[in-house]
Amino acid sequence: MFTIGSATPVFTVRETHGRALRVGNRLIANSQDAGWRSLHAAIIEEGPFEATEPAIHHPMMIYHLTRPTEVARKIEGGPRNRQLIGPRRICLTPGEAITTWEHHGQPEILQVYLRGSIYEAAVSEIYNCDTSAAELVPRFAILDPMLEQLAIAITTALRDGTAEDGIYIDTLAQMMAVHLARGHSSRSRPVRMPQVQTMSGWRMRRVIEYIEEHLDGDLSLEKMAAEVDISPIYLARAFKAAVGQSPHRYVLGRRVERAKELLRNTEMPVVDVALSAGFSSQSHLSYWFQRYVGVSPAAYRQHRSM
Repeated sequence: MFTIGSATPVFTVRETHGRALRVGNRLIANSQDAGWRSLHAAIIEEGPFEATEPAIHHPMMIYHLTRPTEVARKIEGGPRNRQLIGPRRICLTPGEAITTWEHHGQPEILQVYLRGSIYEAAVSEIYNCDTSAAELVPRFAILDPMLEQLAIAITTALRDGTAEDGIYIDTLAQMMAVHLARGHSSRSRPVRMPQVQTMSGWRMRRVIEYIEEHLDGDLSLEKMAAEVDISPIYLARAFKAAVGQSPHRYVLGRRVERAKELLRNTEMPVVDVALSAGFSSQSHLSYWFQRYVGVSPAAYRQHRSM
């Protein structure tokens, strides 16, 4: 079972190759400030670049957003790739690779590092082996609809404020890990995913209880899974099979309901309602409250008091 070590709860830029902070790049958005643990992501307008990046264990994906740019990549021990890369194209680089990059444009990219332990957990669950038997295969300027959807979701989260939803990001990381293991590992014909089984009654009850007990705290897939001694990947699938929605959506719904209750029955300022319901800020509450209820928290309170 995979868990994120409490000593390093946030996936920081120091654990990456540091492009987000490189002189000559313009950092547009960065996941470190939002406290992401399972992914590190940054939207960067990248200046001309030529460097050799060391192995750092975490698989890396670059999704090109704008400005087609001719890019060269050479992974130690492999061929040299060179191509004009435009929007929607994706490059995958294994964490164990020593890689030389070169380009002279100014592309806008989304750079995503998947925590290596999450990829290892996906490989273990799908293939029952370690990553030496299911290594990530380098890809250069490919199209991949599933990875693109995940990249769009990550980009949107960074830009519109949903980056503060830790469970949502954990879910995207798990999906990315499973897709990489199944579609871009050295296992060219991956085995079928295990059939989703219904989680035992006591486990489901305990997960629901745990969510309620920690609704105003730092919930994560890893913590919920650890509470009932199952893997985060299994929890995400089994929870959706049982409840009909992902853990992330369920938690959001419960937090909105908690906020509605506080708005109806207390005079707490909206910012305090947000924090008491588990949202990271008043704007975070307002975003999801509007989407779920159709009005702002203040308008909801005013209407209920009439």
